[in-house]
Amino acid sequence: MIKAIANLLTEGESVVLDARIHWIVFVMPAIYGFVALLVGVVFHWLVGLIILFLAIYPIYNAIIHYWMTHLVLTDKKVLYRNGFLSRDWVQTRYERIENAHLEEPIVGRFLGYSTIRIGGVGMGRVAVPYVRDGDEFTKTLEKQLEQNRNR
Repeated sequence: MIKAIANLLTEGESVVLDARIHWIVFVMPAIYGFVALLVGVVFHWLVGLIILFLAIYPIYNAIIHYWMTHLVLTDKKVLYRNGFLSRDWVQTRYERIENAHLEEPIVGRFLGYSTIRIGGVGMGRVAVPYVRDGDEFTKTLEKQLEQNRNR
């Protein structure tokens, strides 16, 4: 857990689960880089260099998404952080959450990633793609919501 999230916790609040992003975000940028190298070797080095230059943005985007996205469950709320230069923070108390939806593609079932959508009162829907072990996150969230309702 990063220090900035620890600063958002209230006194007596503890982290239950810190969900991170799956390594699958690096697959497409790696394919772009491989195609650039292949074009540079087979056709012309300048064309391969141009394609490699165009692949820098997806590589940068994947690195930022992997390292800077956090989906944290505490015993009182859900915290979502995304971004590097321009950051988005979403904090939602359990009383405001209406539903949590898990989308798991076929490849995601085998590799262990999914998209989590959390909907709540006054916040719309927050979608977090490529969450590692998303089913564990939604189960823990449902358990926390149930405990919160029983208080």
